[in-house]
Amino acid sequence: MQDRDEKQTGGANAVRRSLAVLRAVAEARTDITVAELVKRVGLTKPTVHRLVSTLVEEEFLQADSAPQRLRLGPLFLELAHSVWSQFDIRGAAAPALTRLAQTTGFSARLLTLAGDRLICVEAAHPGERIRALDVGSTEPVRGSAAGRVVAAFSHEDSVDPEPEEALAKARYYAIDGSAQSEWRSVAAPVFDERSEPVAAIVMTGPAHLLTDQQLHAFAPHVLEAARQTSRAAGGYPFAIYPGEPGTEGRSAAVRPISRLANLIGDSPLWVGSPGTLYWIDILAPAILRLGADGKTESFAMPDVIGALVPRADGKLLAAFSDSIAIFDPQTNTLGKRTKVDGIHFGDRFNDGATDRRGRLWLGSADPSREGAQGRLLCVAEDGTVTAELSGLGLPNGVVWSDCGSRVYLIDSAMRQLRAYAYDEANGRFGEFEVLHQFPPGGPRPAGLAISPAGDLWTAIWDGWELVELNAAGKILDRIALPVPRPSGLRFTEDGRNLIVTSACVRLGPSQLLRAPLSGSVLICEL
Repeated sequence: MQDRDEKQTGGANAVRRSLAVLRAVAEARTDITVAELVKRVGLTKPTVHRLVSTLVEEEFLQADSAPQRLRLGPLFLELAHSVWSQFDIRGAAAPALTRLAQTTGFSARLLTLAGDRLICVEAAHPGERIRALDVGSTEPVRGSAAGRVVAAFSHEDSVDPEPEEALAKARYYAIDGSAQSEWRSVAAPVFDERSEPVAAIVMTGPAHLLTDQQLHAFAPHVLEAARQTSRAAGGYPFAIYPGEPGTEGRSAAVRPISRLANLIGDSPLWVGSPGTLYWIDILAPAILRLGADGKTESFAMPDVIGALVPRADGKLLAAFSDSIAIFDPQTNTLGKRTKVDGIHFGDRFNDGATDRRGRLWLGSADPSREGAQGRLLCVAEDGTVTAELSGLGLPNGVVWSDCGSRVYLIDSAMRQLRAYAYDEANGRFGEFEVLHQFPPGGPRPAGLAISPAGDLWTAIWDGWELVELNAAGKILDRIALPVPRPSGLRFTEDGRNLIVTSACVRLGPSQLLRAPLSGSVLICEL
């Protein structure tokens, strides 16, 4: 009996190790070598070789070229098709809907497309059934939260999305209704095995009980239910979880100076003398200000806002999905928006800066796409693009050296810190070198600030830390943070400490419990 148990245990371990290899290959998102697999799964090289050989033979993995590079094999497509052909989306959603209704105290529904309307095919209520929200009830696609999230992720249309749909795509959820409506909802998309939106998970309640702030607060619960249903459906699990806090970062004094939970805080900057701190919430969307009394003021914006850049005249340049406008900090008002030429379909502005001669450079990319599809655009006030730098993934931090002839750039998608030669007289980028390559498949660098001494600091999205590098790209220091998704950086006016914005977007309820300061603006003592 003992021998048989040992054999069974050994067999179970082999299965677990094989699954660990498959997960590591899937999470790499690109071809991976055996040497890289050894590091990721923590097994010996001979063991990984044996497992890989068997998995390739059984077509769970596919191997190409020399050195051998691995990817998931064709058998997964066959299995996924088999599972999906037998799949009951109602059955997958039912447990998630029950949990959502119990957690929020409002009705939770699964809506699927039926022509130009959405129909409720499964529902859970915290108390008595509500006929208007029960199975069989319908609502229009246009104007509803569920319709917006389904339309936002539809790949059939090649026209620019409506602003509400663009915002829903960036947030991965949408809200609808007003205080004058009978009902208000927050919805998130459910994806199939091809990552196509096939339904929406919706939390709905009486309008007089649900403010915008409350709907946004319930969004993580709705996202979690939609993610669980999408995973059960074989779809892409869009609510990516941050890893555990790292052990390399040293402790430092970090405290919040604004506890308002930004979906994605970014672009912190100082205005005036003494300086007043401004920043943006990309997805609120809003420009925010920290008052002298310590209170946070928020100024709503008409579109997803990707950058806030100071001008020589004391005003601020706000960059939206495909337009720019002047924000006056004296009156806290936004001027007329000017559309920028040549913005690719699906792209939006993300981060920006000016060179020493006042030229405005804005990053432009589609954050949902992979590959070198991003650009850095030199944009004039009339919206014309006078120069561009292509070959980027997601530009997410740009600073000039003191001499103006060198530009440091963070590419979050490529996980790189780059340094470019820069012709200041003509406003042109030259050759670049990768100063630091962050590990593939893991947390991403986001934002960039240069210290008075010329060293560089970046935040590590999903990494719970800040990293300092010298001008050659060597890591000098790491500081642990109480939030998983730091997003933007700016030195304090005396150059001694760092202001750090952060994000709470797409964090699940359990992650928010672990990191309650997510979305806050922090000050970190160096």
